[in-house]
Amino acid sequence: NRRMLILLGVAVSLGAIYAVIQLGGGNDTARPVPPPSAEGGVVRTPPIAYEEGPFLPPLSSFPAIANRPLFRPDRRPPAQPVVDVPVNQPVTQPATDRPPDFVVVSVVTGPNGRGAASVRVNGETRRVYAGDMVGNWRIDAIRHDGVQVSSGRERWALPVGEPED
Repeated sequence: NRRMLILLGVAVSLGAIYAVIQLGGGNDTARPVPPPSAEGGVVRTPPIAYEEGPFLPPLSSFPAIANRPLFRPDRRPPAQPVVDVPVNQPVTQPATDRPPDFVVVSVVTGPNGRGAASVRVNGETRRVYAGDMVGNWRIDAIRHDGVQVSSGRERWALPVGEPED
């Protein structure tokens, strides 16, 4: 049968090529690199950037996350709300340099502008929403990069993660 002879010829040709490559091949055969010897020189390695602390780099290191939100159909960030500040009310600075005594663990914002945050107070983690109270602090706003809180005339913007000491 003519087809059988062609198939047999192709198989024999491929087998011969395989045998030549495996049994001696040419100089282009890949060979393992021997490990460096003690007197052979110094092995250099590229520098590795290590992140300090238990958290990832700040969210500002990843602008694509804020610029193209995953859960919005148009992949555009939500419009920032416009807040009218009365002219006769001066903006006050915090009365003390002590931030609130809780840590923002995570924030989640949805496509409708609402959000939730997880905060850790005295070792206990709990979920809060805008308007909730944590101790004497009122949660004013939950943004993609942290939480804004106020107590009396003090106002703080707390980022996600442990504060730097």
